[in-house]
Amino acid sequence: MTYVQLLHWFTLVLVQLVSGPDNKDKVITWQAPAEINPSAYFQVEVNNKSVFVYDSPIASYAMFDFEGTAEITIKAARDVKWVDIRPKSLEIKAEFQDSLIHFTLTKPCKLSIELNGEFLNQPLFVFAGEPEKNVPDRKNPDVIWFEGARVHKPGIIEVKNGQTVYIAGGAVVEGIIHAENASNIKILGRGILDGTTYNEIRGETRYRFIHLQNCSNITIEGIVLEDSHTWQIVPVNCDNVIIRDVRIFSDNGSDDGVDIVRSRNVKIENCFIRSKDDCIAIKTVYDYPPTVNSENIEVNNCVFWNAAWGNGLEIGFELRSEYVRNVTFKDCDIIHVEDGAVFSIHNGDQSVVEHIRFENIRVEDSRQKLFDVAIFLSQYSVDRPNDQEERARRYLRGAWDGVLSVTAENREYHSQYRGQIRDVIFKDIYVTDGLLPFSIFCGFDEQHQVENITIDNLVVHGRKITTLEEAKVRLEFAKNVQIF
Repeated sequence: MTYVQLLHWFTLVLVQLVSGPDNKDKVITWQAPAEINPSAYFQVEVNNKSVFVYDSPIASYAMFDFEGTAEITIKAARDVKWVDIRPKSLEIKAEFQDSLIHFTLTKPCKLSIELNGEFLNQPLFVFAGEPEKNVPDRKNPDVIWFEGARVHKPGIIEVKNGQTVYIAGGAVVEGIIHAENASNIKILGRGILDGTTYNEIRGETRYRFIHLQNCSNITIEGIVLEDSHTWQIVPVNCDNVIIRDVRIFSDNGSDDGVDIVRSRNVKIENCFIRSKDDCIAIKTVYDYPPTVNSENIEVNNCVFWNAAWGNGLEIGFELRSEYVRNVTFKDCDIIHVEDGAVFSIHNGDQSVVEHIRFENIRVEDSRQKLFDVAIFLSQYSVDRPNDQEERARRYLRGAWDGVLSVTAENREYHSQYRGQIRDVIFKDIYVTDGLLPFSIFCGFDEQHQVENITIDNLVVHGRKITTLEEAKVRLEFAKNVQIF
């Protein structure tokens, strides 16, 4: 018996002795559809109970709910010499030997388990949740129910007033969810919404993966979104939106995790998002009057991994309303940003972006930029050149993707379409590992500056940074940028 196996056995015996016959530890798993093959890379047990491990193009993943204590044993299909369990702020320590890994959970969490320092080589995501509390009545005619252990192919799922879409644990749904001019709708469950066939299902429509337009009182909770080929959760001109405990991962172009578009009173909490493009993006695009803003948005207690494109936490590029304001990102873990910026505000249009707060956020691995706050002309701006060849000629290959150069003779013309960025606070930002990337605060001209920026308590590898030079900050058309 190896050291890890012996430790695992001893821990289980100790738990049983301490807890006695009234042990309250509880593990809930779900049967996968028969036609879904398990991962060839990992096997997982929780309290000696086998958990199905799904495979995807970017990661294997296992899901279960539990109460009490969960003893996790993982068998990898390769030799293991090092294990990183992220987010590291949870301080979960693994014991490992040969191909076996063991650790203990005492509360729900969402983890990326990365072996031998290779986070791009098939990590394992572990989604350990708490038991469901909002299971609807299956007999209710307003419930669209997808039962577990089956693959469903419903195409476009149209959701009306007062309806609930429930994707049970073990269900795989190849479909698109769409609601328009509806209220009091819910999308719940522990199952999977699979975007692999998205392009085929969408056909000629412009729908996103979960597309909610002109809706109110929305709850999305507990489900997995896998392999989307478009923006994934997209409330457009919606009020009172809750996105809770959702697990999102994909690696396709334009696969933004959550795009909040001209919506108000939005809460995103306790989610896991790994996307190739922006994890979160706040925009004011689509054909609405300028008075339809994005405001009163809160993102907290989430885990983010941004891959090769886009940014981690993004406001922009398309900001065509009067305002984007009152936005807070708080108590989040950024486990990887492979390119782009961790924190970005990219104002490519006319909006006034103000009263933005990033607080108590931990950054484990960021490769290019930390803070990126800029006003510019982009390939998405309303005043961009109409000619595609002209846009290609003016493409600015530098610190940003998608930004176009502006010459002295056309700067005045483009200036009339630019907006503002002001009153932004970065508080208690911790770079806990990896690089300290550079940062940039860049306005467009004297009339469109980035202004009133506060960096309060930037800590890098345990040391507080107190000057802009130490923080590797570049300023252009920026005023009142302070660090302390």
